[in-house]
Amino acid sequence: MIKLKWILLSLLMVWTFACQPQTIKQEDAKSTGTDSLHIASNVWLSGMAKSRIDSIFYLARRGHQQYLEKDTTGAQITLEFAFDRIAAFDDGERRILNGWAAYDSLVRRMNKEYEALTAVDSVEISEAEEIREDITNIEEASFPDSVLQSSDTVIDSSGDIPLTLNRKVRLAIRYFQTRGRKIFTVWLERRGRYLNVVEQILKEEKVPRELANLAMIESGFNPRANSYARAVGMWQFISATGRYYGLRHNWWFDERRDFVKATRAAARHLRDLEERFDDWYLAMAGYNCNPNRVERNVRRYHTRDFWKLRRLPRQTRNYVPTFLAATIIAAHPEKFGFYITPEKPVMIDSVTISESIDLNVIAKAVDTSYAFIREINPAVLRWVTPPGIKKFTLYLPQGKREQFLAAYKKIPDSKKRSYVRHRIRSGETLSTIAHKYHTSMHVIKSMNKLRGTRIRAGKYLLIPVPQNKQYYYARKYAYSPRKSSHRRRRRYKKRENSAEYTKIIHSVKSGETLGGIAELYHTRAARIRSWNGLRYGQYIRPKQKLIIYLPRNGFTESKPTSKKIKMDSNDISGFYTVRRGDTLWDISRKYGLSIKQILKLNHMHSASIHPGDRLKVTLN
Repeated sequence: MIKLKWILLSLLMVWTFACQPQTIKQEDAKSTGTDSLHIASNVWLSGMAKSRIDSIFYLARRGHQQYLEKDTTGAQITLEFAFDRIAAFDDGERRILNGWAAYDSLVRRMNKEYEALTAVDSVEISEAEEIREDITNIEEASFPDSVLQSSDTVIDSSGDIPLTLNRKVRLAIRYFQTRGRKIFTVWLERRGRYLNVVEQILKEEKVPRELANLAMIESGFNPRANSYARAVGMWQFISATGRYYGLRHNWWFDERRDFVKATRAAARHLRDLEERFDDWYLAMAGYNCNPNRVERNVRRYHTRDFWKLRRLPRQTRNYVPTFLAATIIAAHPEKFGFYITPEKPVMIDSVTISESIDLNVIAKAVDTSYAFIREINPAVLRWVTPPGIKKFTLYLPQGKREQFLAAYKKIPDSKKRSYVRHRIRSGETLSTIAHKYHTSMHVIKSMNKLRGTRIRAGKYLLIPVPQNKQYYYARKYAYSPRKSSHRRRRRYKKRENSAEYTKIIHSVKSGETLGGIAELYHTRAARIRSWNGLRYGQYIRPKQKLIIYLPRNGFTESKPTSKKIKMDSNDISGFYTVRRGDTLWDISRKYGLSIKQILKLNHMHSASIHPGDRLKVTLN
């Protein structure tokens, strides 16, 4: 009996210790707060999905760190890799992940950071995306019954793609004739500019020419369109699909905006989808959403009839009717009340180059304007053709190819690009220098062959700059409010007529920042941006005039000097609390001290400071 008790006790101990490591692992997972170990016990995912989640968390952390370090290019590329992995989840996995708060919070942060990064390029959100969403959400009862009274379905099979006219297509036509009339008129006019190029490429790729109208509902024939889902260009390619079809992109250029290469890639993508589904309607549905989802619906309903697939996303179910409506109207616009004057067709020649050359030099070589060269080369994101990229396609005005090649041979290397030799001052960082020259840390590091971010005062950095600075910066950073009804910013009310406030004009001096000017006048940078129509992140330039509103009976303008320092609520007992955007150079100028004195007063060995740090700023 005693032996039996010992045996049972031993088995119980072995079982307890065998279970202990798993319990400890779960507890450690809760305490570490990292990666997929945070998945709740009731969340069941495959091993591959969990591995993908680990990768997403890692890329999110890495991208966040690059974002904080102002490495905009690195952060954007890292986040795009993460988004590619997110897109690989199937519907079942997405439903599970949507209920996971930590994952949802992570994706929201990634989206927010990505939007902040891509906003620098001043690309416009695709108006076509908003139109498609509007059609998707439209209520049929908003139109007269006469529009919907016919239930007949008419099919015109005379072309390569059958044109179906049913209730949903009639609804989309009616939308374009009424609420969407203004924007659709713009699309029809812009269509004339690119139609000859697009149809020629579709013919070469042996796909129906009617597919040209797909570019109209994707982007409104706008090569610079950008969507909230991070799709880019006339054909709205996401990063992964664009790379698969040979469309390259980095900080300098994005071939998804090249209307020639993107059209060829779209034609091949659509042809691959048609071969997969053996139906153009299903191919277009696969172009709009994940093709795997279309395939699952085909298997579920045992049909290849697009109109019978009821479980596709709402926007995809309206995507094909919208395309058909646009195609029917575009064939005979006058019959539907659209009397337009199409834009003149773009006429271009092309050359292949492997060197980086300023667009201003190219414009002079072919006797045209810098603005026109930028217009016909939407893939070029900066002021030069991309450095380090072989066989880059440059577009020129038609008939100017030979003239350019002859002039190109005579252009010395020293004139192809422009650089500034910047001497590093004490307290400067790569991020502040990149901000000053409207570039990125990645570009400066690449140009100067730097591995890390550490730089030394007194050394020099070579920084690429545009030759036509005035036009480039004025065009790139000009404020142009979106005409979208989405995401409207809250703006402060101007006070020109207020008896309590007075209006002054501040002339920006070299080295000044909005944060510093806001401190000077005891206001906030957000208010100054609102008063002057500046967007967040937009740069200010020396001699630029800024409107400032000050209380009549309160603070009046005072210039900080090295002799008398006027303390505000932030300067308590001779200390200063570091704010976002501050540098030691700014603080030293404000209080009449040298950077060495501030370092010595605060027993600091590095010039690195962070928001929230308190620095002693008096010698007493």
